[in-house]
Amino acid sequence: MMNLMYSVVVILGNRSSMGHQSMPLISLSVHERNLLADTAMIVDKNKNHKQKDDLRKIVADGLISLGYDSSICKSKWDKSPSHPAGEYEYIDVNIEGERLLIDIDFRSEFEIARSTGTYRAILQSLPYIFVGKSDRLGQIVSIVSEAAKQSLKKKGMHFPPWRRAEYMRAKWLSSFTRQNEIISNTKSKIDEDECVATESSDECGELELIFGEKTAQVGTDSSSPAKLSGDDDKVNIDPATWQPPAVKPKSVDRGARMVTGLASLLKEKP
Repeated sequence: MMNLMYSVVVILGNRSSMGHQSMPLISLSVHERNLLADTAMIVDKNKNHKQKDDLRKIVADGLISLGYDSSICKSKWDKSPSHPAGEYEYIDVNIEGERLLIDIDFRSEFEIARSTGTYRAILQSLPYIFVGKSDRLGQIVSIVSEAAKQSLKKKGMHFPPWRRAEYMRAKWLSSFTRQNEIISNTKSKIDEDECVATESSDECGELELIFGEKTAQVGTDSSSPAKLSGDDDKVNIDPATWQPPAVKPKSVDRGARMVTGLASLLKEKP
């Protein structure tokens, strides 16, 4: 167990945890140190936010305001024979082609019940905020998961599958999606749909204008005089000279009795 603790300290680069002044530590890069300092500053300013999800978003937005290419990442992995399926959220930052991972509550992910004193010492050596490359994080997870297994075994407790190194590594090292890229793609899709709708509206307006002009021309032509065979053959009708023919009433013999209906038909027979 002490060898595991030594390994964690070496990977983390924390001399004060073990008191080894001559230990060959893995030093952090300039980008890692600067990013860790900026992340810790944002977390410290917003330490009153108790919800981890809210604080994670505040940190990601704060890093963006400082000029970082930062985003919340959501990892997701399937069930395997050794561990169950799950999902997890953390922050990543791309700096000059290098991807750095950030977990604002890293230590709490490794807490176990009834731990041994040695495991508690290993846990205390872990930082609250992790900033670093994926390969360094993977090494830490493997070592601490093995230490948790030994601690639980010593206490006679079951080692659950969600404490296995494979499951713990999947949180940060499995396939993921960046939230900012999803928002950006969604916004681009909305803008594209609006552009297509605007173009369609303009085309309809143009068609309306074209057909409107043709309709107006047809209406103008229909009001002009009809032509039978050329410009010379015009039919001119003077409504003042034409009169309907007079209708003359049938002569009726004076004094004769008017017979109508069936009686008139019988009377006309010879």
